[in-house]
This record gives sequence, structure tokens and C-alpha cells, in this order.
Amino acid sequence: MYVNTVWFRSFTFLVVVPILLTASLAGAQQPQPAEKSKTKIVLLGTGNPGPDPDRSGPATGIVVNDTAYLVDFGPGVVRRAAAAFLDKRIEELEPTKLRVAFVTHLHSDHTVGYPDLIFTPWTVGRRLPLEVYGPKGLKAMTEHLLEAYRVDIETRTNADGNQRGFPEGHNVNAHEITPGVVYKDPNLTVTAFATKHAMESYGYRFDTPDRSIVISGDTNPTQATIDACRGCDVLIHEVHTPAWLATRPQTFQQFAAKYHTTTPQLAELARQAKPKLLILYHYTGLSRQELFDDMRARYSGHFVIGRDLDIY
Repeated sequence: MYVNTVWFRSFTFLVVVPILLTASLAGAQQPQPAEKSKTKIVLLGTGNPGPDPDRSGPATGIVVNDTAYLVDFGPGVVRRAAAAFLDKRIEELEPTKLRVAFVTHLHSDHTVGYPDLIFTPWTVGRRLPLEVYGPKGLKAMTEHLLEAYRVDIETRTNADGNQRGFPEGHNVNAHEITPGVVYKDPNLTVTAFATKHAMESYGYRFDTPDRSIVISGDTNPTQATIDACRGCDVLIHEVHTPAWLATRPQTFQQFAAKYHTTTPQLAELARQAKPKLLILYHYTGLSRQELFDDMRARYSGHFVIGRDLDIY
């Protein structure tokens, strides 16, 4: 497949903003990738709806052998993938290779990057359709996005268009799922489980030849998450601190009590699920240090606060 690395370098603007933490937090936060593992976790976005320039919207890459699989596509997903390719040497995340994705639910902060994922890799050379798996409503969202960009598609594929030689690259096969095994290939098996959020939502378990990885998406604590992990290698879970939540409007506090997870709740869930590593993502706290201290006071297992472009 044709890849023009120079083109990406000249058109991709990467901002690296160092985060200064206390010595205890910095030491605990060092990513520990399993170098001998065939499976890598790349945190492409750990953020929330707020436009934090240091944290792109929710997106996680699971890289197995020579293939990358995405979970969620928040704002900035393709540029974060390009950064992982160019600066972290994760070849599988070169944008034209992004071909399989799973979405936990259809809230905007998890899907604003969807048109980016459809069109940007195509404009720089992807020749095959995108395969996307997620809850009901995904097909309608996909159809409306393709219709919204109809003029773009037509001008890129007409007689003068620079994508006329590979028009299939903008196509999307959207698969609406139910709980159970939703995807399988020689690299892995992906199992969806229902979670508890404000709309139909799923978490995913990835079983690869050497690792088991569970991603929660947005959810209140559920027994299904515990059952999906049960000693898994890695659990990636959303969280916020009670101190931060107390600063929010009452309407959001009521919403979060039903549909999100606090540090006390996550600590209890992790004690039951027993992951070898717990990664906090899609998190909020008064500060990273406050989040770390609050979680450490409640949970004695191995955990880290995820940062964009960390690799595990």
C-alpha cells in the first residue's frame, strides 16, 4: 500500500506539551510496554468533551501483529494516529492502515472524529472500505455522514478527482451489534458486553494470542465489566473523583450518578475484576495529582493515569 511519509510530516502538526508532576506520580506513571508482546495498547485520546489541547477525545488503538484496531473515534483521532506512526514508530497506525474500528456508544465526544476516520485516510491513500462496529444508530449515522460529504466525494471521484483511482476507500461497512462475539480474525477475538450509560452502550474485550484487554467506554459500574475482565491483563476504565464531581452543576451530578464511575466505585470494581494493570482514561479530577492520590488511597493494585500517546 502506498504511504507518503513526507506528505504526512509536512501536513501533520504535532504539539508535545510536557506535563510536570510530583516525583511520586511521575514514577508511577511510566508506561511499561510489553516489548516481547505481540499486542500493544496505544492511547490515542484520553480526554472528555472539554477541548483540552493536551488530551484528544476518547480513542484507543489495539495493535496486534501488523494490524491496528480502534475503539472510539473522538476528535483528533487520525492526527493522534499519525503522531503514533511518525513519532512512536507504530507502523500499524499509519493512517491509511486504519480499517477496523469499534465504537462504545454514539455520544459526540466519542464520534466527532468519525468523518475524519472515514475521509482523511482515504484522501491520503486508503483503498479499502472502513469496517466499523457499534450500537444501533451507527448505520444511520454513517449514512448521514456520507450524504453530508456527498459533494466532497463526488469532486474527489469525478474525472478530475485525485481519488478517482480508488473510490472504494471512502466506503464504510457499518455493523450494528448485540452482546457477544462481534469480530474475529487470525489476530484476535472481540467480545462486546452491555454497559450502563445514557444510551445503548458497550464495552469490549479483546483476546489476542498473548493478552486480554477490556475497555469500559462510558458507564456506571456493571457486573458485566467485572465478568469481562476476571483477571484480565489490562482494564481500561473511565473515572472521575468525588471532589471534582462536587464542583459540577446538580444536573450533571445526577446524570453522573447513573451513568459514570467514581474513584470509590472503580476501586471496588477493580478489586473484584482483578486486572493485572488498570489504566484510567476519560477521567476527570481537580488535578492529575488529586486523581492519583484519591485512587491510590482506595486501590492497592497496579494502576496508571493514561496520557495521550502512552504505549502499554
